[in-house]
Amino acid sequence: MGRVSNPSSPILRRRVSQPNAGFSPFVAMCFTVNYIMGTGFLTLPLAFSSAGLGLSLLTLAVVCYLSDVSKNFMLEAMARSNALLRTEASPDKADAYVYPTGEASSLLHSREQEAQVVAERTFEVVEMCRMYLGRRGRAAYMVTLFMYMFGTLWVYTTVFGHAMASSVHITGDVGTDYLIWVGVFAVVVVPLTCMELREQVGVQVVLSLARFAMVLFMVGTTAGAMAGKEGVEQFGHQSGARGAPLVDLSGFYKMVPIATYANIYHHSIPGLSMPVADKSRLGFVFGATFAFGMFAYSLIGGTVAWYFGDGVDEAGANINWGVYHAGTGHENAHGEWVDRAWWVRMVAYFVVCFPALDVVSAFPLNGITLGNNLMVMWFGSRIAEVENNKRVTNLFRLAVSIPPILFASKWNNINKITDYTGITGFLIAFTFPAALHIYSKRAVVAKGMSESNLFSQGFWSKDGPTYLVGGWGIFLVVFVFASLLLEG
Repeated sequence: MGRVSNPSSPILRRRVSQPNAGFSPFVAMCFTVNYIMGTGFLTLPLAFSSAGLGLSLLTLAVVCYLSDVSKNFMLEAMARSNALLRTEASPDKADAYVYPTGEASSLLHSREQEAQVVAERTFEVVEMCRMYLGRRGRAAYMVTLFMYMFGTLWVYTTVFGHAMASSVHITGDVGTDYLIWVGVFAVVVVPLTCMELREQVGVQVVLSLARFAMVLFMVGTTAGAMAGKEGVEQFGHQSGARGAPLVDLSGFYKMVPIATYANIYHHSIPGLSMPVADKSRLGFVFGATFAFGMFAYSLIGGTVAWYFGDGVDEAGANINWGVYHAGTGHENAHGEWVDRAWWVRMVAYFVVCFPALDVVSAFPLNGITLGNNLMVMWFGSRIAEVENNKRVTNLFRLAVSIPPILFASKWNNINKITDYTGITGFLIAFTFPAALHIYSKRAVVAKGMSESNLFSQGFWSKDGPTYLVGGWGIFLVVFVFASLLLEG
């Protein structure tokens, strides 16, 4: 690792895409929200209850901030990669793409030039790893990415199958219903995976709005239950908030990985960046998404954890809404709440079934990322010959989207496997972005260009803090792996 590819090599001589209309900041935020707010955030209330509200909020704030810093590492590396590409095409224009310091820093205020920093073309992460970290670095990243994303796609399939089989009965046999719903899931998400992001704007925006509704329903109903008349049962036989500790260090090891998983999307930043019309706003778009995530996670984690306490369902907080009745209806002999108000049934059904909606949007986004990176890895310097060939692109996306679905149809209880494969997400979110930042900076300096660009972060762009962020990723891998082993 640490070897920088010659910028004149074929890997840099790729087609430069022409500027065209793209996503607005709002649409880009919707896509990004769909990436980071997977089903993992539904386990945040249990983590809040375990670690305490105060410690959990502090941990979440630190993780969100470091994730945002790491996001800028990726944008800086992408900008430098485009600068090297432009230098190869026209050496005298290098400074228009990697901004110099001093008097020329006024160029940062030129929207036309700002928009070109990451506008030239998409550099997938695996390609930047080849440029700056060498073949071994590229191979290490691809193995890490494959483990993380294959496990993620596998989990998404099982989540959809279980959620729908438990809510919508078709044959009366849970196992058979599960397989039927897995088949339905495949029919929906595989074609979406073969579509470009621009082609699925409507679907992704609607499902992003569903996430906003999920936050409102979960926070609103629990807050309403706490503010309601004393002694009135609203969730099953629970009539009041159970509370949660302020600090509980014994639950810290649970909170850290869950908070980190809820903020990982760094592997998809290149794909998300490409369709955005005004690329000078990328830092704002991604930063605003982290801010929203921090706000939503804090509301859901704090409110739900305080109300349910240690009664938060381990399978996901949304399961607690299965007995939501808001003081309407009654419990029958089978322990089911019947004759509830129509709006209560609507809210309860939406919250319980939300994971099914969630993974329908998240699966194709992650499948596109994995397929694109695998294609770049496979073709290497010949990627320019096939990158616009839809048949080739679809072949790789099918290759990464179909196997996890087949695995999920055979093995649907994979918690232990995904616990270990999920550890690799820490490297994707922190360690690899830090390494790309450091070595891309060395590459442009070696070419006589400034290391600064539109996405530079001052203190956090220095080597020392960058090593700190990269080391944080490694620490999390060791910490969580050891915790899993101790749990048995």
